[in-house]
Amino acid sequence: MGRIIDFIQKEGQGKYLCYKTRKMSLDTDSSDTLSYDDKPSMQIFGSQIAESNKARVHTVNISPKLIHTCITPIFSFFLDGSRHTYKIDDIAIGKRIFPFLAGQIIVGCCERVNRDTFKKAALHHKMVLSLPSDFNVDDDDNYCRLFLEKINSQISQLPFVATSGIHFGNILLYETDALGKDERGKDGLQNRGIAKIQTVMTDDEQLLVADLCKHNRLDDEHWLIKDGSLEYTPSSRLKDDEWLKMRNNYQYVVGVSKQFNPDLILDFEKNKLSKTIASLKPFERTKVYRYAAEQCQTEFAIWYLRLRNSDFRETHFSDVIKCEMVIPTEGGVIDSDTIDVICANLIREAYPVCYGTDSRWANHLYPVFLTEKYCKSNYIDNNIILNLF
Repeated sequence: MGRIIDFIQKEGQGKYLCYKTRKMSLDTDSSDTLSYDDKPSMQIFGSQIAESNKARVHTVNISPKLIHTCITPIFSFFLDGSRHTYKIDDIAIGKRIFPFLAGQIIVGCCERVNRDTFKKAALHHKMVLSLPSDFNVDDDDNYCRLFLEKINSQISQLPFVATSGIHFGNILLYETDALGKDERGKDGLQNRGIAKIQTVMTDDEQLLVADLCKHNRLDDEHWLIKDGSLEYTPSSRLKDDEWLKMRNNYQYVVGVSKQFNPDLILDFEKNKLSKTIASLKPFERTKVYRYAAEQCQTEFAIWYLRLRNSDFRETHFSDVIKCEMVIPTEGGVIDSDTIDVICANLIREAYPVCYGTDSRWANHLYPVFLTEKYCKSNYIDNNIILNLF
């Protein structure tokens, strides 16, 4: 029986031609490629301080006494989203050739009930196809949905599909109009297709946070750490008004990025913050600064914290994490004492370490490491996915 590529050609009745090029995973761990967790699409508010203590100092020390008194952790939930993307083929539609992509998305949340119980709170696992907008030849909202139903029906006859629980949830359509300056190159359209898959992941993260709030799981004694930036995704399927409503859900959420661009933020003297970040002493943080994503009306508070006392760090930015919170009201601030308590708890979350297991161990928080590991353990093997096509 034919796989998905053959079925698309047959069902398309000459509208689509697949070249059956080499199928591959697009995810790499190349050590010579640096990928930041934070986003460049931000607007800085003139280096405004976004904490209640407006003292014009570059750094704030987190006192050992405060660290030692945080015996009961405030963080109970840990959220991680990840995705695998695949180049399936090149597909010809009309006189143009486009990349045909697929994605496997996992968004998971773990809960720490007490020091002995760390368990799954929620897990979303999705399979999607990412195709050019030209694929929807009938320009009909139901066309892709009905086509996908037929694909799922077709592959359900494969013996390994039922045992693996494989089901494609969406056909995502990426735009095929002229590429912008920053998109030009052989992978421009491919990157658009990957961005669509990334958007589904970030939207699912936001919806999972909303669900925790809906069930009153988050409060001032039960915070959530989200692995990565909180910044709004410009291509999100959520409308601006939906995001603004969801902003209230992030009162007890802290975004933590292990890899970041230290030059994104300016300090109150209009100097790049990178020098201050690199010079942070153990258990010291920067001041909290205000910024906003360009695509929405939400303001964020951002600061950097050195987690450890290490004389043998690999780089000046090892042991440093970038922290973010949503500012609940326009022009508002985050209480400085709250920031310090959060920092003290984050310092404690850095132990034990995952040295030898993850190359990012110095910047890792152990519960986040466990959540990442749990999420990745739920991936379906890449070879199984590629064999579907």
